[in-house]
Amino acid sequence: MLGGQHGHGRHERVHTPHGIFERMANRVRKHRAAARDALAGQVCLVTGGAQGIGWAIARAVAARGARVHVADHSREHLNTAAGSLPGPMANRVTFHHIDVSDRTAYEACIRKIHRDEGRLDVLVNNAAFVEWRDVTDTSPESTERTMRTGLDAVVHGIQTVLPVMQTAGRGHIVTIGSAAGVMFFKGPSAAYTAMKAAVNAYTHVLAAELADSPIHVLLVRPGAVAGTEFFGKHVASHRMPRLADILPLTTPDQVAQAVLRGITRRQAVVDIPRSLPLLYRAYALAPGLWRRLTMLTGPSRRDYAALPTRRRPMLRIANRIGPSRLTGLVTRAAIVPADKALQRGTTGRMSLGRALGLPSLLLTTTGARSGQPRDVPLFHVPHEGGFAVIASNFGLTRHPAWSTNLLKHPNATVVTVVTDGQCLQVTARLVDGAEREQIWRASVAQYRGYRSYGDRSGRDLRIFHLQPTPALGPQVPDRSHPTAPVTSGPSRTAGTARADSSPRSAQASPSPE
Repeated sequence: MLGGQHGHGRHERVHTPHGIFERMANRVRKHRAAARDALAGQVCLVTGGAQGIGWAIARAVAARGARVHVADHSREHLNTAAGSLPGPMANRVTFHHIDVSDRTAYEACIRKIHRDEGRLDVLVNNAAFVEWRDVTDTSPESTERTMRTGLDAVVHGIQTVLPVMQTAGRGHIVTIGSAAGVMFFKGPSAAYTAMKAAVNAYTHVLAAELADSPIHVLLVRPGAVAGTEFFGKHVASHRMPRLADILPLTTPDQVAQAVLRGITRRQAVVDIPRSLPLLYRAYALAPGLWRRLTMLTGPSRRDYAALPTRRRPMLRIANRIGPSRLTGLVTRAAIVPADKALQRGTTGRMSLGRALGLPSLLLTTTGARSGQPRDVPLFHVPHEGGFAVIASNFGLTRHPAWSTNLLKHPNATVVTVVTDGQCLQVTARLVDGAEREQIWRASVAQYRGYRSYGDRSGRDLRIFHLQPTPALGPQVPDRSHPTAPVTSGPSRTAGTARADSSPRSAQASPSPE
């Protein structure tokens, strides 16, 4: 009997290391699946959502399957954001031209969204008015506008959506606060820091009041977020204290991912970078000392308008050996076919270019003579909501076949974008003049081999802009034939897409043809 118990009983199977690890793995898989599905089918409103942090959040939430409404006062930002959406996501995002500081118009917009959708599950309070000047140089009107946009709109939005969420018995209220509302130094705008301090406090008290309800309240407090108009247009980097340079820079996409984690885990406060709470505690112990340190160390030496770059040792190696004739021969013979198969098999989710830290695309053209689909993996740089590619052909004297195919069939192309594993229908356009020079500079900045290819080929390298056409909807490649054309169908996504419809650093693949 004991042998039977040891051989067949549940007790032994449960406590073996294999059984424990298997249960842990199952829990992790269930948690990840729940996180992926947490926002599917929900309706989300993001204020100040057409640029920077707001646009990154909007894209990230839409990638999780939510219906997203983007509210912004800038028509320019709204048009740019709408034009940058890939086809499969375009149908899930609606844009509203609205100034949230206009209470009547803002509340009417919220009610219309709820009426049209039948629900409103997530409110992201992100809108802000930014004008950083010393108190003596700031007008009362500017301070009032800062408060109306950043604080009053938060109150009015929450007061409008809260009854809706309480009736539905669910909802998430996300407010973007700031580290500037916790620590106070010379340099930042007094009006802005006061507004963010009030937003932080208001959200904390709201969370306490709703702690026993199904409504989840999340406060997100980022540090300095680089690569947005906040620093690129409104705030000079030298207004930041030198002491801030010790902290790692945060990108809009990182903030968006922090918001997603906060929602799925129902966190109360999310600080990004995660080391900020330690700095808060140190400041609380000796605020005067920290203020004196900021005065002694002087202004920041960083460029907060630029996105931080990562060190990519493989890319440095590629830039060193990639332009050689031997490397080009090996790449054409082995790397290009392997990368083509990898991208085709994973719908662009994986590519050899990612080993360099740089995404790529798989371009399918229609053969100029055969009329059959032809695939080629390519480097690309983001350009005007689409992708720019260079027909280098590794420095050979003849133009690559895919560029000739594009000239004959500019509308019969499919691009597989690795950032979200989706196939996008695009139109191709040969660029020249100042636009060509702009793309060329961005491409050479990321991969110096293009300059060597151009010199060696003795020809003007063709440069194309591939513009997604959202109106055609999602496309799915027919895998029954290696080079079969695409057919309409449900999109195939990679789960959580990285939010990078917004402009990022130049990107490439292992095949700069």
